[in-house]
Amino acid sequence: MMEHKIIPPFSNEWYIYNLITIFVIVGIIFFSKSISSTHKNRLSLIIAGLFICEFLFMDIYHIYTGIWSMQDSMPLHLCSIMWFVSIYLFLTQKQWAFEMILFIGMPGGIHSLLTPELTHGDSFLHKIDFFVGHGGLVLAPFYAIFVMKMWPRKNAWWKSFLKLQILVLIVGIINYLLGSNYMYLAYPPIANNPLIPSAESFFGQWPYYILIFELAVLMHAIIINIPFLLKSENKK
Repeated sequence: MMEHKIIPPFSNEWYIYNLITIFVIVGIIFFSKSISSTHKNRLSLIIAGLFICEFLFMDIYHIYTGIWSMQDSMPLHLCSIMWFVSIYLFLTQKQWAFEMILFIGMPGGIHSLLTPELTHGDSFLHKIDFFVGHGGLVLAPFYAIFVMKMWPRKNAWWKSFLKLQILVLIVGIINYLLGSNYMYLAYPPIANNPLIPSAESFFGQWPYYILIFELAVLMHAIIINIPFLLKSENKK
């Protein structure tokens, strides 16, 4: 398996990439709100198409350079799976896809942007791929809310969490068969994140760190749901 690289949080490089990512996300949202419904629909299709092309380009690049492998390169990390859910959201505006991105994909994208861990090298191209991919997971739910005018259903936060468990089970079996570490279910990531227990601690050992991850995901979903819950209550 390939050695992972990190971008140190609060380094100059970290600030540059994250500020550009935020600027692009905000710019797309504001631009989308200023155009007609027909153009909004076209823009949604364009974004979905760009997401697909970005994935295909990087996959072809990894095959061409000889670094593609079943253990590292399949789209089975959580953020990669959510990337395809976001594509489906832009294409179809399906409610379940929006809720999965909002409660599961967006927190993963934000934490990845805050503590970047590159899985295929730290070249400029891979850094662009990383911030486009994870920035897209932040863009998608905000785009759905402010442009598509979508809203999460009651109890969607815990239903999305339950759907995640199905993914955990499937990816866990694949990891066992391939000797891979998709979704970091075999061993924890190396990113400098306070939610990742130290490898020397009790909770840094398998499978205990996975329980910490699960609890963190659940808490994020609860917190994200609070403003929607409050606004729904105020409408009554």
